Order: sequence, then C-alpha cells, then structure tokens
Amino acid sequence: MAKIQELMARKRQLKAVMRMMESDASFDTEEGRMYASLLVKLVVVEMHIEAQEKEKIAHI
Repeated sequence: MAKIQELMARKRQLKAVMRMMESDASFDTEEGRMYASLLVKLVVVEMHIEAQEKEKIAHI
C-alpha cells in the first residue's frame, strides 16, 4: 500500500511540473525534450500504479 502512495505522490509531482511547462514546445528545444521525458516518466508511473492495483485485487 505504501508503494501505491509513493507512486501517487510521484504522479502528482510530475503533473505539477508538466502544468508549468509549455505542452506544445518543439522537440528541437530543450523544453520540448524535457516535456517529452516527463511525459514518459508519468506514463511509466501510471503503469506501475495500475500493476500494483491489479496485484492488490488478485490477492483478494
């Protein structure tokens, strides 16, 4: 359960940073590459959350 809470906190942090960035920045710019990188990290965190939730359901 603590793992899910940590992942949710990380997800909130990544979303907060992404809200401050320009989402339509070109990938040729540093900000565009950073936004893409954060987006990938966010998706990975969401995948981990889903996996943890599925494991929790499977154990019930």
